[in-house]
Amino acid sequence: MTYFEWTSAIELGHTQIDEQHKHLLLLGKDVVVNTLMNFADHRPPDPRKLQALIDFTQEHFLFEEGLMRSAGYPRADEHAQSHASLLVELMAFCRRVQRELYADPVGLVSPLWKWFALHIDADDRDLAVWLKAHEPDGGG
Repeated sequence: MTYFEWTSAIELGHTQIDEQHKHLLLLGKDVVVNTLMNFADHRPPDPRKLQALIDFTQEHFLFEEGLMRSAGYPRADEHAQSHASLLVELMAFCRRVQRELYADPVGLVSPLWKWFALHIDADDRDLAVWLKAHEPDGGG
């Protein structure tokens, strides 16, 4: 499942954010693998795995938002709004998974990966660059 492998292309250079992103990747991969295995066996996906992804995503977003506030990040409100929208999308995705609306790997992986990769490459990358330029420790 190469979609959910950590690569230098998605690394931001902020240790804490990168570590949390790695954990999100693992949780996303776990959801995908569990869902596909259970689908093949005609069983519903494990709701605990879906909830773990939602819970950690919420924790991660709160962490980033706290970091933005404490560092005076000028786009903090915009970034937080993006988090709120992404969380709504993630919850909708998880509801679709619970209803077993994904029968193929591409249909399951694509929305989750796009959600994850696009946010990191745009909003989070901007944040990491700003933190590196404005924090005494360089964001590490």
